[in-house]
Amino acid sequence: MDRKIRWGILATGSIANTFARDLKRSHHGTLAGVASRTPGQAQEFCDMHGGTACEDYAALLARDDIDAVYIATPHDAHVIWAHRALEAGKATLCEKPLGLNQGEVLSLYGAAARNGVLLVEALMYVMHPRMHLARKLLDDGEIGTVTGFSSSFGFAFPFTPEHRLYNRDRAGGGILDIGIYPLTAARFLLGEPASLTGEARLAATKVDAEARAQLDYGGFSADLHCAIDIEIPWQICVTGSKGTMTIDLPWHSGPDNQAVIITLEDGTQRIYESDETRPLYAVEADHVAECMLRGEVASEFVSPDFSINTAYWLDRWREAGGVTYAADKLDINGFDARPPQAGRYGAMPVLQLNGLDKPVSRLVLGTDNQIDAATMAAMADAFFEQGGTCFDTAHIYSGGMSEKVLGAWIKARGLRENVVILGKGAHPPDCTPDAMARQLEESLDRLQTDYLDIYCLHRDNPDIPIAEWVDALHAEMDKGRIRVFGGSNWTAARIDAANEYAQSKGGSGFSLVSNNFSLARMEKPVWDGCLASSTDDFRDWHMRTGIALFPWSAQARGFFLDWENRPLSAARHGADPTLDEMHRVWGSPENFERRTRAIELARRKNISALHIALAYVLHQPFPTAALIGPRTPMQLADSVAACNIELSDDEVNWLDLRS
Repeated sequence: MDRKIRWGILATGSIANTFARDLKRSHHGTLAGVASRTPGQAQEFCDMHGGTACEDYAALLARDDIDAVYIATPHDAHVIWAHRALEAGKATLCEKPLGLNQGEVLSLYGAAARNGVLLVEALMYVMHPRMHLARKLLDDGEIGTVTGFSSSFGFAFPFTPEHRLYNRDRAGGGILDIGIYPLTAARFLLGEPASLTGEARLAATKVDAEARAQLDYGGFSADLHCAIDIEIPWQICVTGSKGTMTIDLPWHSGPDNQAVIITLEDGTQRIYESDETRPLYAVEADHVAECMLRGEVASEFVSPDFSINTAYWLDRWREAGGVTYAADKLDINGFDARPPQAGRYGAMPVLQLNGLDKPVSRLVLGTDNQIDAATMAAMADAFFEQGGTCFDTAHIYSGGMSEKVLGAWIKARGLRENVVILGKGAHPPDCTPDAMARQLEESLDRLQTDYLDIYCLHRDNPDIPIAEWVDALHAEMDKGRIRVFGGSNWTAARIDAANEYAQSKGGSGFSLVSNNFSLARMEKPVWDGCLASSTDDFRDWHMRTGIALFPWSAQARGFFLDWENRPLSAARHGADPTLDEMHRVWGSPENFERRTRAIELARRKNISALHIALAYVLHQPFPTAALIGPRTPMQLADSVAACNIELSDDEVNWLDLRS
């Protein structure tokens, strides 16, 4: 590791000066270039710290003699310049918060993965050995079972409306600026919480001057406190059944401040210290450099999942405190300040449904995991730019939130005629033609559109004569509110009856079925009323009729992952419902054999068993388009990769125990 990492610094504020000062004492870094919005300031910075000044940020990113970039701009400029740095192939250390909301952070890690470049959120204190020492002491039971946690960070800065701390247009307020420290400290030491409650006292500019939050860890809560207009202690305190752990000034660890204090119930005090001699930002720079020198594209200390979850909890804290920014609303542009472009980063196989004049991507993006417009946009942008066209939603999903956020994205990006919306309604107990019509109207309103490309009845109600269902669906087609229709969790016999009746009336019938179908056959329903097309009879029916299958849980809800050996969250207690579902729904000897074969074939092809499971669904002798539910752009890209996997008929039959 003799090679030096050549750093470029974007912006020349106080934290950039601190980073440049400490960089001189790092093991692996040297300052190569600096850029500022004011060129003269860049030159002054270089006169003090070294390196050469650049004309502007873009000029710095274009330099071949810069390996890594430290983004020290104000919060509201992080996402665009981090995107530009990643596009330029530069390893990127971006000041916290990495993005103003979870959508921005998701988009950045998606870009990092797409470009194969390291991206790290600059939570410098997490990288210091003192925090790792503290976590080890907790893991070793030095204070017994954890019973409480508190952490705070506050300072008194005079109310100055135009200053970034108080300026809502610059994403001001304490939660993002300093509340992120107590929040990440709790999660770094204790794991992910179950939920968050909070509140905020707003300044006149509608940003939070002071905020509190409580993280639920089951048997106790973690109390967080931050403020920008009053002094409060800078501290972490963890209480346990045997004593207390205290870390003073935890955000500014250094050679003269790296103690972790344990106070036992009898008053005995033990002081533990790391032996780190480098200043804080030198430790940070070296951590990034060491990741680069090892060829890694993620930090083990501040991982993509950690930062994505940080943004999620910051969003919940701002939501609880009533703090919003312009970045929470969508416009024509994506997070990289450009309008999303269909297929910019790849193509996806498509199929054509009779009666629909748009191509339907063979992967269909589920939206029931998305909880706000920004998060939806990050996933939808990534899907659309990788060639995806079809989006799955339903009247019942997330109490209507799924439809609202999908509609907000489509309208803001101006893409209604470029995408296919698959909507669903008539879910029990409101499973009647009249209920369907009411729900469809509400769905259209939420989605901000006049029609759905594909409409599926979410369940069948056998007590309703088939003619009444078909007549009601034809009425909606006549009104122009749906283009084609199908059924989710419908039997082949009922669909045959519906299509015979539709033909007798001179109208169209069911164009698709959305039942469960995967390499692992559903032994018991995931939810009441669910049906699978995996049976031999149903598969033969699809081949005979040619009716398309849009299967949900195409990857068997994670059955092909290593779910048996995964660690439990620190916040989870008692039985794991995911493991219970795996055994109840998929846990047959035949399915475990299919899983074993998928793992074996995946090893031969140097891919994952999850890839094999999805490729199996796409390689059927009848048309399929698999519904997927990724939560990150990286998971999405992993699913998209399965579209390019070729399976022979012999391999498909072998996977399904047919040979």
